[in-house]
Amino acid sequence: MFLGFCEVLPDRVNILAELGERAEDIDPARAEAAKARAEAQLKAIKDESGYKEAHLAYVKAVTRLAAAQGPRV
Repeated sequence: MFLGFCEVLPDRVNILAELGERAEDIDPARAEAAKARAEAQLKAIKDESGYKEAHLAYVKAVTRLAAAQGPRV
């Protein structure tokens, strides 16, 4: 799992993270395909082996899709 920290100040936001992507650089179709692959991997898991990697792939794909869709009002 990726961890990071965010500091919000009146004039700026500082982000320290292991990974970062701009929303405009995300290809929604590619992220959707990655999500489908991760879902298939999660469904195929018979025991704990491989769960962590498949779950991480799923979380990354869902997060990318959310970022690509932009803020919800």
